[in-house]
Amino acid sequence: MIPKIAIVGIPNVGKSTFFNRLIGRRQAIVDDIPGVTRDRQYGASDWNGRSFTVIDTGGFIPESPSEGIESAVTRQALLAIAESSFILFVVDGRSSLRPAEEALAKALRKTNLPVILVVNKIDLPQHEKLLNDFFKLGFSSIFPIAADSGRGIGDLLDHLVSQFPPAEEISPLKSDIRLAIVGRPNVGKSTLLNALLGEERAIVHHEEGTTRDPLNILVERGTRRIEFVDTAGIRKKAQTKGKVEKVSVLKAMKSIEKADLVLVVLDASRDMTAQDLKVMGYAEEKGKGILIILNKWDLVSSETHLKKFREHLETHYKRKDYIPMLAISAKTGRGVKNIYPWIDRLYENYTRDIGTGELNRVLQKAIQEVAPPTKSGLAVQIYYSTQKSSRPPAFILFSNRPKLVPEAYLRYLERVFRKKFDFVGVPIRWIMRNK
Repeated sequence: MIPKIAIVGIPNVGKSTFFNRLIGRRQAIVDDIPGVTRDRQYGASDWNGRSFTVIDTGGFIPESPSEGIESAVTRQALLAIAESSFILFVVDGRSSLRPAEEALAKALRKTNLPVILVVNKIDLPQHEKLLNDFFKLGFSSIFPIAADSGRGIGDLLDHLVSQFPPAEEISPLKSDIRLAIVGRPNVGKSTLLNALLGEERAIVHHEEGTTRDPLNILVERGTRRIEFVDTAGIRKKAQTKGKVEKVSVLKAMKSIEKADLVLVVLDASRDMTAQDLKVMGYAEEKGKGILIILNKWDLVSSETHLKKFREHLETHYKRKDYIPMLAISAKTGRGVKNIYPWIDRLYENYTRDIGTGELNRVLQKAIQEVAPPTKSGLAVQIYYSTQKSSRPPAFILFSNRPKLVPEAYLRYLERVFRKKFDFVGVPIRWIMRNK
């Protein structure tokens, strides 16, 4: 097993900066205001040839209320501790020891896990005298660091990996499918993720903007591994408030770019909006397989509602009629089990390679049934095709006058290819070449 390391501490001590430093990239959002991190955030790291998983957590509040965001964040931190082998307890060296940190230290000692006290924001050697205040927490392993600059990180990691059990011959898991869950705020993306996983991995709350960092979770299902990425709600640019939400939206869009497949989650109890269509359009532009999830179906009274959504999509976004829709209720679990077969089907379509012989038999039959139209008195011919690539499928068409092949004719060929090769849910790209 690859060791898991939980980073814990009270709010605003630099945990996410430290997390980003350990994994070597800015995965977690960092801001001066407390409470930016909420869900558990996972990242892969290695040191001296030893791989390990780092888990960033939200600010731990030992006496948080029984309900609300603070309670949910603290519960996520406890879940991270429960699945970890080591704990990095981060404190702010520039601040005096606080009662909440003493309470957290007491709770950590009860876990019987190895705890390393990480005193952050010790930027210069003369600042190390600030450590004295933290010895009273009673941990034998104390390391001064500066997460911003990286000072002291090497010594800390040397000590950490020396505590690991002997290395096993196990390669780190890599995802076969990377799947982004996107949509407007409060449509049920995190509830859907938890329903798919069968456990609480993402914080769910009625407050908009609960999810901030993209939440990456790797799941093994049969012989396939799926990396789910739960993202922040994507609102219109003019409606975003503050730096944290703007960065969250940018990261959500970046998650679409890195994904293979995208689940676009809509609130079925409300009409489809221009913002929903914009998110779908962005996923299509980036060449991703797409499945529309009509969530909160338990709030919809009529089965004809699905037809209403389909008609709206085809009316306002005619070129996207290839995108399938699935009605579910993440809250009650209705229809959720149907998502996994759709994921498998979309990924097969997304990665499908068509043999040149079979491809051209279908192409020639389509041309015989409907020939390319003459343009300005000039005959237009398409001779043959080859598949350039998959992810998404892209085809080269060789023609005597490639610039005169009209867009409407390419849409006709697209419909033929979708029907013959089952390209439902994935965009098709055409590349025109001279013979």
